[in-house]
Amino acid sequence: MKSRSCLFLLGLFLTGLFARAAETRIELGGELNARWLTPDAGWSGRAVLILHGFASDSEGPADSQRRLAEALAARGIASLRVNFHGEGDSARTAIESTFDGRLADTETARTWVLAQPGVDATRMGVFGWSLGGATALGSAGAHPDWFRAMVLWSSVTGDAHAALTGGSLAAAAAQAEATGTGTCEIVGWKTVTLRRAFFESFRGVDLDAALARHAGKFLSVRGSADYLPRREAEILELAKGRPAEAVLIGGADHIFNVFDPAAGHFDHAVRVTVDWLDREL
Repeated sequence: MKSRSCLFLLGLFLTGLFARAAETRIELGGELNARWLTPDAGWSGRAVLILHGFASDSEGPADSQRRLAEALAARGIASLRVNFHGEGDSARTAIESTFDGRLADTETARTWVLAQPGVDATRMGVFGWSLGGATALGSAGAHPDWFRAMVLWSSVTGDAHAALTGGSLAAAAAQAEATGTGTCEIVGWKTVTLRRAFFESFRGVDLDAALARHAGKFLSVRGSADYLPRREAEILELAKGRPAEAVLIGGADHIFNVFDPAAGHFDHAVRVTVDWLDREL
């Protein structure tokens, strides 16, 4: 009986190991790295860049972005989850990234994906969450033909500098302007230090104008309890790719209550996103 139990446990271990065997850590130079996940079967070359939010990393809160990547892989879509340099570590408190750096990292990551055997350059998508959404918009605005489809979760929109120097970051932005660095407590998580260069890198960045230049399909997903303003009606007017759609999840917060699985909001966001990308990419 004991040997059977050991074999059973070994089987579970090997099943989990091989289920994740298609995921590879990719070093892209310096601090920039990423996670590449390809479908076990049925891959037709579709791929998505996954861009994390402020002070986060490729896994996302509660492994949310990894779970999204796995859901995409189950539908035959590969993905690369980027860890932005100067930022991409959930335990990191000294944030040294800039918007320009995020854009450069996105370009590096996209170039790597397109060089992989089997990738279809005409079926490339991008996903961005919060500040990752702003990064996706900035990249698509500078290169309108890069992405066939874009999905944003809880994204910053409009005047990026105004958004990043207001609200919960206002005190840190003022402190950084005066002294070179500022601190901000992300309630329930960690306190981070930000440089003046971080805030300055968003000056003059018009994310609405960037969206208007994006030629591909577009989906925005947001919760009704998001602390960022709901401007989907406005931004859908700017999007020129079709379809251009928005989904509002009632009661969901900025991170879709990912730490409260019983709410179901995160699973809802994943279902909407994966179904849409499977259909449109």
